[in-house]
Amino acid sequence: MACPGAVSVSASKAVLTFSKSIVVDTSETAGLPDLIKNAYRTGGASIPIVIFTDPSMTQIYGRYDHPAMKSQKYGEVFKEAKDRIQKSKKDGSFSSGGKKVVLVKVEGTAVESWKSAKGTGIKAKLVGVEDDTTYLFETETGKIIRATAAQLDKESVANARKAAGLK
Repeated sequence: MACPGAVSVSASKAVLTFSKSIVVDTSETAGLPDLIKNAYRTGGASIPIVIFTDPSMTQIYGRYDHPAMKSQKYGEVFKEAKDRIQKSKKDGSFSSGGKKVVLVKVEGTAVESWKSAKGTGIKAKLVGVEDDTTYLFETETGKIIRATAAQLDKESVANARKAAGLK
């Protein structure tokens, strides 16, 4: 039987590709906003529970309990929530603490090499920058990869900002 702790660590890593992770101890649920308390209560009886919300905690995009995540195929498991978040950002209904997500689209860039802060590389073209901190890349196969400035090496951040016309 898989360990719930291992699932939560792996799930957290998968979530970081398109969202931020916040871990809440079960003893702290009374202090959560009502929307999150309700999502937690209806999310299932097994721990961990992963709940996707906007930073303002005004919308739930998905909730998953341990049995739903057991396969550890997070690309498949979280796809619906990820798609809902991306759609909400595109249509401007995603609430990020009271301000609208600002997307700078970058067009006409070529496929080039980018490096993560850990030194791994990808070949992709820069297609956009969200809120001046999250970089969107499209691989040669058409997959969109989101990376924060902290996840990229300094040179890649500088090159992406220059390509997007940001200071």
